[in-house]
Amino acid sequence: MDWQVQSIVIVTELAAGFVLFRLFIPFFRRIKTGKFDLYIGDRFKKDGSESKFAGVLMLITAALGLTVGLIGKHFKSTMELSANNKLPVYAACGAVVLTVCALGTVQDYHKETKRGTGLKKRWVVLTEFVVCLGFSYIAKISGIIDTKLLLPFHWGNIELGFIFYPLTAVLMIVIINLTELHDCPAGVADYGCDGLCAVSAMVFSLAIACIGAVYPWLELPQMLGIVTACSCAAFLVWGISPSKIYLGQSGSMFLGAMLALITVTSNLPLFYLTGGIVFIADGVCTLTGQIVFKTKKQLLFKGLTLHGHLSNRGWSDYKIMGVSVLAALLGAVGAFFYISYGDSVLLNK
Repeated sequence: MDWQVQSIVIVTELAAGFVLFRLFIPFFRRIKTGKFDLYIGDRFKKDGSESKFAGVLMLITAALGLTVGLIGKHFKSTMELSANNKLPVYAACGAVVLTVCALGTVQDYHKETKRGTGLKKRWVVLTEFVVCLGFSYIAKISGIIDTKLLLPFHWGNIELGFIFYPLTAVLMIVIINLTELHDCPAGVADYGCDGLCAVSAMVFSLAIACIGAVYPWLELPQMLGIVTACSCAAFLVWGISPSKIYLGQSGSMFLGAMLALITVTSNLPLFYLTGGIVFIADGVCTLTGQIVFKTKKQLLFKGLTLHGHLSNRGWSDYKIMGVSVLAALLGAVGAFFYISYGDSVLLNK
């Protein structure tokens, strides 16, 4: 993507995001408290009125950035690939993100208004599976991805055939849920680290955007990466510790959907094993802790997640975020080497 188009997208999203969050925080807070006040209080102090629903504003910000980016690309005569050829895929990406974010928004609304736990988990997963399955099919027939899986260490590649579609959908669901868990389990803000998930997602997205600058065939994940990173940056103005608005499940599921799309559209999804190391670490620790508790009836960690454990050990939010950023950067290096390997061995574009 041309640097001028990138600059316009970045400026547009940051400006729009700052304004949107400032305008809508009082409205979202009213859902939680029943009171409306344009004054949101001290930015660097919590007052108990902090609401969720950040995903709604991040979705709007991302949609605006993506629209500006596509318009900018349309008027650039030097671009190698026409954006028009990818419009069905962009539309499919939009359908996935909109559906997943809507599911998260419903969950946030139920919890903020104390109307129960929201949608059943099985129906949420089923809906995610359907839209992700549809996306995988559209991306395949559009030529964005293929049904081969490249293995590392010169082990060759596997032709997955028809099973590629459900496997891709399952992978996307796993990424969505790992991202949601990295924010806070079940959307309970007390278990989270303010801003952690957005910081980790921003580093992940920026890493892929930078790698996309080296390999032009990563144009689509690069675009998605820039849009996602800018949405995270716009949120962090208001959402980094101490937060004035939480990601909620709307925000964490939005980010999960975006990271899943970036991973899948790269056509080299195994890079997530290193690039998404911070999300995987939280998931593995949570699963291990649950297994140990069920088998031995004892707690392995002092929290449901790895970052929850560190928080209960006395680590500050910023110390946890610093370690997460370092781990994410190291993972990005591994992702770069794997994508470079894929470019030379399989894709050669």
